[in-house]
Amino acid sequence: MLNADLKKPDKKIYLQISAGQGPRECGWVVAKVTKQLLAAAAQQKVCATQLEVRAFDKNALRQNVLTPEVASYKSALISLSGAGAQALAEQWQGSVKWQGESPFRVGHKRTNWFVAVQCVECSELTQASLAQLEKDVRFEATRSGGPGGQHVNKTSSAVWATHLPTGIKLRVESDRSQHRNRRIALERLQLQLNAVEQAAAQQQVAANRLGHYQLERGNAVKVFCGADFVEKH
Repeated sequence: MLNADLKKPDKKIYLQISAGQGPRECGWVVAKVTKQLLAAAAQQKVCATQLEVRAFDKNALRQNVLTPEVASYKSALISLSGAGAQALAEQWQGSVKWQGESPFRVGHKRTNWFVAVQCVECSELTQASLAQLEKDVRFEATRSGGPGGQHVNKTSSAVWATHLPTGIKLRVESDRSQHRNRRIALERLQLQLNAVEQAAAQQQVAANRLGHYQLERGNAVKVFCGADFVEKH
């Protein structure tokens, strides 16, 4: 069961970074933007947790598993909390443009690549709401993945979480702590369930949280350039 650290409501902001229908280069930008956003959060003392990434390459894709070694992400999901969370989210929401030569296709003429950073709505998470949700979830412990050698996590810290009423199943290995991974799994399940509820209420095909947002090709809130991904001011 969840412990006492969930008694207070979690006032979090969830940001999804998405390549939309863009090519692999946009997935590369998603990975870079994710890294930049996490660094900005650390600099501004905002608590940021990378809840999920989805690999762009179908051969590398492992649904709902963090795969930081993958160069291109189809999408990433980050939670922000703390005094500066709202301000940080506002700095990044919208279209983000990268100007540079394709890292995958030598001589490709296109040099402008866009990704979207969007807020994902989630009802307030409390001890009561997560404890209630947990009653409908079956957890299975498993070993975390990763490179070989001494860095392999030999303990069963990763978890599979199955929401029994809907059949939604996801794997979490974000943290070395199984307890933290269970909590993250519940947060992500709550996000998905909220999206399903919104779809039923609004009858919108794109209500699924993992759907990719339509990118706005212009009016970028941030612009990065070159192979070093340096922000252009």
